[in-house]
Amino acid sequence: MRAELLAPAGDYECFMAAVNAGADAVYLGGSKFGARAYANNFTQEEIIRALSVAHLFGRKIYLTVNTLVKESEMPELVPYIKPLYEAGLDGVIVQDIGALKLLGENFPGLALHASTQMTVTGVYGANLLKDFGVCRVVPARELSLEEIADIRTGTGLEVECFIHGAMCYAYSGQCLFSSILGGRSGNRGRCAGPCRLPYRDKSGGSGNRLYPLSLKDMYTLSLLPKLIETGITSFKIEGRMKKPEYVAGVTSVYRKYIDKYYAAREKGLLLDAFQIEKEDEELLRGLYIRSDICSGYYEKHNGRDMVTMHEPGYRGSQKETLEAVREKYVDKKPVLPISGRAYVFAGKPAKLTLYTQEASVTVEGAVADAALNRPLTEQDISERLSKLGDTCFALERFDVHTDLNSFMPVKALNGLRRSACIALEDALVKKHERKAPLRDIHVSDAEEAFKADKARGANEPAVLVSVREQLEAALSFEDIRIIYIEADLFLSDGNRDIKTLIERHDRQYFLALPHILRKRSYQYLEKYNELLQSGLFAGVLVRNLEELGWLNGLCYQGRKISDFGVYAWNNATLAVYSGLFDRVTLPLELNRRELSGLSCGVEEELLVYGRLPLMYSANCVRKSLSQCICRPDSPNVYLLEDRYRNTFPVVQNCRHCYNILYNTVPLSLHERLEELQRRGFRTLRLDFTLEDGAQTKSIIEFYLKKRNGEAGVFASEAFTNGHYKRGVE
Repeated sequence: MRAELLAPAGDYECFMAAVNAGADAVYLGGSKFGARAYANNFTQEEIIRALSVAHLFGRKIYLTVNTLVKESEMPELVPYIKPLYEAGLDGVIVQDIGALKLLGENFPGLALHASTQMTVTGVYGANLLKDFGVCRVVPARELSLEEIADIRTGTGLEVECFIHGAMCYAYSGQCLFSSILGGRSGNRGRCAGPCRLPYRDKSGGSGNRLYPLSLKDMYTLSLLPKLIETGITSFKIEGRMKKPEYVAGVTSVYRKYIDKYYAAREKGLLLDAFQIEKEDEELLRGLYIRSDICSGYYEKHNGRDMVTMHEPGYRGSQKETLEAVREKYVDKKPVLPISGRAYVFAGKPAKLTLYTQEASVTVEGAVADAALNRPLTEQDISERLSKLGDTCFALERFDVHTDLNSFMPVKALNGLRRSACIALEDALVKKHERKAPLRDIHVSDAEEAFKADKARGANEPAVLVSVREQLEAALSFEDIRIIYIEADLFLSDGNRDIKTLIERHDRQYFLALPHILRKRSYQYLEKYNELLQSGLFAGVLVRNLEELGWLNGLCYQGRKISDFGVYAWNNATLAVYSGLFDRVTLPLELNRRELSGLSCGVEEELLVYGRLPLMYSANCVRKSLSQCICRPDSPNVYLLEDRYRNTFPVVQNCRHCYNILYNTVPLSLHERLEELQRRGFRTLRLDFTLEDGAQTKSIIEFYLKKRNGEAGVFASEAFTNGHYKRGVE
């Protein structure tokens, strides 16, 4: 099976450019639920028209439904998709688990693709989504060729990967940088791109303004043979915010070299001869792409050479180049080659057959008369039936069968031609159309049960600790009965006695798994399992779908708690999670009204204190600005300063090789604690990351007093309420 070339379209002109340039499929966004809120996007009528054109030419369209969906928006989802489904929509690209559930329930046969926003990092997470009905995953862009091949062979799912265009610094879907700083959420398609701004290296002492969070654009033309051999199903070009010339130019070049690869392979030629022509490389470099390029993460985990470091800019495109691309692809009317046969015999209805590889139609016209003077010749019939200029068809082959003794008026032949063209177009387009099942649209089977019996509790305090001194501080408070402990603490040689320490204190302990789990960390899974089976832990804190899939494969019987990065924005998602988790940590981007609108069928947990993680990244700030130190057994912190002199701590997790960039000040909802207690959350959690033992103890003591209605002074002068009051659009 040949790999699919998937092009972006921010508007209808870009869509036509992609079709003309040879895209096998196009992904686009409508007026709602798409992760490019600032693209022109498509009206419903434009999508339906685009579906007709795409199916006429044997192409596919995938609709982006790749934002997290608020509860208030969920009733709009099924009515929004229904007319597009009936018009033959080929697939949807989804981030939200609740949206995935709804679409799968209401639209049988609609291909469900897991967006890269779901942060799929391995076989366990991909298999979990397969159980949810997903047929294709768009894994994290940070994965290697080996990891991608594992997903393909280990799940049987289709795999869609980016091959060209802009790259996020953070794991997609795991970035709150723009959201927390300015209220523009990447999970809602409104990212303001703070990673593209300059920062000062505060740890390294450099006074220069650098761009350590700005990745170079992806360019993989020379890697195509390896990508194809890895088994990738679909090659995706980034760029729904880009111009039609970009879409057309980039698509046409990748089309050329994908075809070149397959042609060489069919002829048994050595792929070492896969050479890129200079003019094609120059064309790509000149089409609205950053001046610096890299080949992404396919062959390396991270590196300074992937980061722009200095102010990123775009290479100027020559006017002549853009005009040539526009003339060849953008302003061109697409034409579908077809074949035909005509039968004209006196005394019989004239027949015209038009056909492609996908469809064939035959229509009958008027009865041909016997010629009185000049009978129609084969050339006469061919010329009159081949005039398809007002259609999207072009006859490549046309056979005429006639007795050379018949006659038909020009009007009759024109009518025969028009009828055949309409019939062929209908045959090519309408075979994709379908009817949505007649059923009541509902948000979730469990919603009414949720409303009738909300799982509420007694606002138990919980603490998450990252280092030993935080754990010791937490254990000094008898009222702290729930303690989450970062799993990596048990992997350090210097913490061998932690088991003994926690055995001496009667608490409910939970093992907090890594924020990012990839193949390089599978070596620790056996140790994590031993800990979970040791009897020390009541359960586990799950940070991502990969870990949930792994635990399900173990048939783990302990309590499973989802962290805030396993997003639960609506009741449909909570309906799914009610069968997967015992407690759900609510997301960080919903405001108090939106949180109150969630009717949860499982216990609810809310973060009330802690440094908010703004992004998780495979690239390493320290490695880019200084050098890799690789100290797995100790926390490594680097400091970045923005243009307003705010300091962002960046923690290097060297054991699993990812970075966490934290907010400048901690979240603290102590001023809202009484309100939160009335709301009735089952658990209110304090997260400790950068705090030392004394700070940890002071903050816990303050919150416990506040919980009991006692006065106290908060330990930090600066803090944020996060999105509790404002939320995101």
